[in-house]
Amino acid sequence: MNEDVGGRIHRLRTARGLTQRELAADRYTSAYVSSVESGRRVPSTDALAHFAALLGVSAEELATGSSPDLQVRLGLELAGPAVSEADYLRLAEHADELGRAHCQVGLGYLALRRDDLDAAARAFAEAGRLSAGAPAHLRAAPVIGEAECLRRQGDPRYAVFLLRRALDELAGAGLPDPGALLGLNVRLALCHRDLDDEDAAAGAASAALALAGPADAGALADLHLTVGRTLLSQGDTRGAEGALSQARQARGQAGLAVELAECRLIRGRARHRAGDLDAAARDLTEALTGLTGRPDGTVGARGEAAVELAAVYRGLGRRTEARVLLEDVPAAGPAGDRVLAALAADEGDVAGAERHLRAAADGYRRAGPRRSLAAVLLALADNLEAQDRAAEAVTLLRDGLAEVERLSGDSPRSD
Repeated sequence: MNEDVGGRIHRLRTARGLTQRELAADRYTSAYVSSVESGRRVPSTDALAHFAALLGVSAEELATGSSPDLQVRLGLELAGPAVSEADYLRLAEHADELGRAHCQVGLGYLALRRDDLDAAARAFAEAGRLSAGAPAHLRAAPVIGEAECLRRQGDPRYAVFLLRRALDELAGAGLPDPGALLGLNVRLALCHRDLDDEDAAAGAASAALALAGPADAGALADLHLTVGRTLLSQGDTRGAEGALSQARQARGQAGLAVELAECRLIRGRARHRAGDLDAAARDLTEALTGLTGRPDGTVGARGEAAVELAAVYRGLGRRTEARVLLEDVPAAGPAGDRVLAALAADEGDVAGAERHLRAAADGYRRAGPRRSLAAVLLALADNLEAQDRAAEAVTLLRDGLAEVERLSGDSPRSD
């Protein structure tokens, strides 16, 4: 709000039914009160203290329009489980600069949910402006939001630059705030995944998962909010601020539930590549659980987790579980057919393996990537050779080379 000190005194005085003479009491004149309320005079420190005592507020709140109690109350509202756009706009009118930045971040994520990337980018930019003078850990949230906008707009490389710079600033300032580090590393993992930098993605995912707390972070946030409200009602502002800080951190993790599941998928895939099948199975099982029942946008990630877990099950000799898992996940796609082909080959079902390899090849022809199509065509040629169909295998490889080259020209991510 743009209300000045005189306006606040007038508003509070009239709200309490006091006249200017009553507010002046025996220390000042009604004319002095009138001049302060009209903005012709600036009240002294003693006058502010006098007016504040009669109006039932602190001198700080009267002078600035803000108070520790007010900001904690607003913060407790902002850390709730379902804050709407109207709530953010309402709370921003009374919040201090950092509180308004927090509201803008919230508005940015609401815009991301409805895929309005322009509105989200504007909100995160405004949050960055409002928090520009704050310590590094308080400036991280707008950066994380901006990076997510860039990632969705197809520019994960610049997003990585922003996230890395924010991490360096945290380290340089000696402010390893867990909530900021969690959010930065989660987004970093997703950006590196989009760039096909699997090692960097796995490193950032591992860093994020090491910081993640209990799975039911939303319930934990609600408990901290209850403690904060109780302490505030008892006049313990400092204790309420501590509870609010913990609530914000837990709520932030709750908001990253899908992204943390994707981090488990990234780390599980890395552990699979490294041959640590038991650890990979644990990560991938948790990833699949975390992605199940989520919005439609996670269907692809669920399919990836199911395929990777099925491949791990195959490596562990749990072939029946692998097959059942793939049959239960309709989004398994051509990658799922590759695993089913391998399972069929394990059982000596050459014809079944061929059928799944051909299905996988058809899927990769439509969507790429070309290296996967090439790998499937090579496997299919080997399958045909094993069935004494050498001439078909040669034709397949010849035609397949042309298909791979064509896919290379058509697909922006064919490598």
